[in-house]
Amino acid sequence: MEMKNRKSDSNIVGSSGEYFVAAELAQRGVVATLTLKNTPYIDILATNLKTGKNANIQVKTMSIDNNAGWRLGPKDAEPSGVANHFYVLVDLQGPDKLPKYIILPKKEFSEFIAKDHSDWISGTKKDGTARKDTSIRVFDPNRRPHVGEFAEKYKNNWDILGLW
Repeated sequence: MEMKNRKSDSNIVGSSGEYFVAAELAQRGVVATLTLKNTPYIDILATNLKTGKNANIQVKTMSIDNNAGWRLGPKDAEPSGVANHFYVLVDLQGPDKLPKYIILPKKEFSEFIAKDHSDWISGTKKDGTARKDTSIRVFDPNRRPHVGEFAEKYKNNWDILGLW
């Protein structure tokens, strides 16, 4: 009897994204260390030993079957007190395929998420009634053109991390 554990599935998806990001950084000459699972705001500590530069990275991974973008929370739209803080959004493509990446400075990303949610809330439903606030923030560059436009300059742009 096969039993699906949704939490376990999401943990596997999240971990795979973190390992993909660490591998991308390692092949670029950066030491990438995954943090303990209860470390707030940071999944990977990245350091270029040649330049002495570092980045603190939060990874968000979208599963293979997800076609509705990354689901984020209110904290993702808040400013960060972490120095050199970045988000790497990982879009898993499936077995034998490389993921797609969006590498964003936390400051720009949180400002975009906050404004996008505020704009969404101020709109109305299809029936004309007011929208209710929700704790979900969606970043979907594939189905929301303005999000895709914002994300374009960050796609596979590892230089954003400033490690080299």
